Amino acid sequence: MQKLADWIKCHQIVAFFILTFAITWGLGFSYSAVLVHGKFLLAPLVSVATCGPALAGIIIAAISNTQPRQGTRKTFWGAFFVALIVSAIVFLVYNTFVSRVPLSPIVVGFSLVVVVPVAFVISMTYSRIPAVKSYLSSLIRLRGMWGWMLLALVLLPGPALLSVAISKLLGRQPIVAFHLAETGLALVGLIAVKFSYQLFFFNATGEEAGWRGFALPRLQARTSPLIAALIISIFWAPWHFFLCQAEGNPVLTLQFWIDMYIGTAGTILPSLIIVWICNRAKGSILVAGITHAAANTAFAFLPPLDYPVYNVILSVVVLVMILVDRMWKKLPADHPAVYQTLGRDETNVELPQR
Repeated sequence: MQKLADWIKCHQIVAFFILTFAITWGLGFSYSAVLVHGKFLLAPLVSVATCGPALAGIIIAAISNTQPRQGTRKTFWGAFFVALIVSAIVFLVYNTFVSRVPLSPIVVGFSLVVVVPVAFVISMTYSRIPAVKSYLSSLIRLRGMWGWMLLALVLLPGPALLSVAISKLLGRQPIVAFHLAETGLALVGLIAVKFSYQLFFFNATGEEAGWRGFALPRLQARTSPLIAALIISIFWAPWHFFLCQAEGNPVLTLQFWIDMYIGTAGTILPSLIIVWICNRAKGSILVAGITHAAANTAFAFLPPLDYPVYNVILSVVVLVMILVDRMWKKLPADHPAVYQTLGRDETNVELPQR
């Protein structure tokens, strides 16, 4: 076991991707079991599977930690129970008002079980393990992030809305027949509920805590943000395999994977945008999560997009970001979004940067 731990300490990036897929794909059967066959008692396994990137980051950070434990168990467990209650409320509100699940004591109790992985990830921001606490701290840090959080809300929905308007002007995709079920304050409330649900389940807590929270800083210690974003996008797409399969997508066709990378559901351009804003926000997992959640929320309410137009707009946005920030160049070693070690050996102590 010690040899394995030593290997993980020296190969944290490789270990992260292996463990992420081991967790998510290992429990991949649960997606179809719940979404297709209605075996809702397996929903807690779906939560664990979807938190795969974050759980992998936590495990590897804990193994690589060389500092003594700090803080008290009381603080950690207090954070866990607060996170559990908040997560459960978000889960219940969404399922009650959006999924129309009748509220009952059984549903409340089951919800408390389903949200445990999310509550665990959030509570690890108060972990007694210094390396874990340092790596996850930006998940709950608000100070100095408000401007970036506001930008994150519109960074991906903005191009989507613009593409709808341009498509209509060009006569490519009339949207006169598209109607939302709700309007006014009811629509605002529905959007807020959907966004909160996406943020907690699992865009910030499950995915971004791993992809941009753990993997990105370590990749950027070795290469440029541009290359780091492309590497993450390579793994980000197939990580969704079992979820996409459960949703009825043709996952065994070449066209599906072309779309997953550069087409209608492309991961490359969004990955570059999330990496850009994450770096600008000093490596904030929360800002990355808001960007991700805002995009998924917008796509849930917008009409079907004219993807050729949308991808052109998104490509222009990404090109400007790359040129302005010169994303092909490595970030300074002391940048907050770059993994910090004492020296070159990754087994050394991680320096808190967030």
